[in-house]
Amino acid sequence: MGENKLPTVHKITIPHFNEAGYISWELQASKLTQKNDSVFLGIDPILYLFSDRILETTAQSNSGEFLLKKGEARGNDILEVSGNGFNAKGKKWSWRNSSESGENQMIFKEDCEVLFLNGLDDLFANDFNISTSICRSEFQDQNLSQRKEKFIPTIATANYLEFLTIDENTHNFSLDGNVSLDGKNLFLTCDKIDVIFTKDANSSKTPIGEVSMIYATGEVKLCQNGRTSYGDKMTLNIKAGTALLLGSARVVDDEWGVASGEKIILEKGNRMAKVIAGESGKSRLELPPIPNLGFGKKLKKTNLK
Repeated sequence: MGENKLPTVHKITIPHFNEAGYISWELQASKLTQKNDSVFLGIDPILYLFSDRILETTAQSNSGEFLLKKGEARGNDILEVSGNGFNAKGKKWSWRNSSESGENQMIFKEDCEVLFLNGLDDLFANDFNISTSICRSEFQDQNLSQRKEKFIPTIATANYLEFLTIDENTHNFSLDGNVSLDGKNLFLTCDKIDVIFTKDANSSKTPIGEVSMIYATGEVKLCQNGRTSYGDKMTLNIKAGTALLLGSARVVDDEWGVASGEKIILEKGNRMAKVIAGESGKSRLELPPIPNLGFGKKLKKTNLK
């Protein structure tokens, strides 16, 4: 008798349904070969991942190993994931339809990159000044809408990337190790960052919703036009329009100088930064040197010949 293995199947489609009878994922491949009792090798596989009966993401690669009964997969080739609002890719990937934290968990461990199509640049406070105590000029108070421009995509890279559907209204992008976010008028680096997408009940713009919170930790550095912000942690609340810097917080502004403290709050719209002293009671604001106002030392008179 021959080996008890299934033959290679070409141009195959395998759907999987949840307990409610709705499709949760579907695998398509140009070729599927059984390696052992539980593992199948797929060539040119495409995964269609659904959440609440809505196609949420599409993932494709040159090859991958699939554990169909468990709803899991893994591979070393580049996996490209497309969603409504983002594109992600990376190598040494894995997928789990169900995990302890949520559904459709995608993990990349090499050459990780995610592109947020709507851009994150306007979500950061790039209209802030440093001190609430400095008077603003009429020029600074002009209509800010004249400076607003269209969004451009924001690209994030890291050593590790995880995408997870926490629930039908919440999605999380977690990046770890040498993290950078590069967008228009901003460049953010840190050790780890979590970007939380939430979808309101009355909003149907995209299946994953919009960015609601961003948590950055570990040597956070945010560079913008004319200003650089530092901290051990940064929490960005999109709806509230605030950015909170914690732990050795410092903001360096080309025009206003340096503000530092244990906590700095940046507020969108009023273009100010609030320096809040912690338990040590220490906060500091350094202003630029006073310019020469024309009252220098008098020169000694000399006889002109």
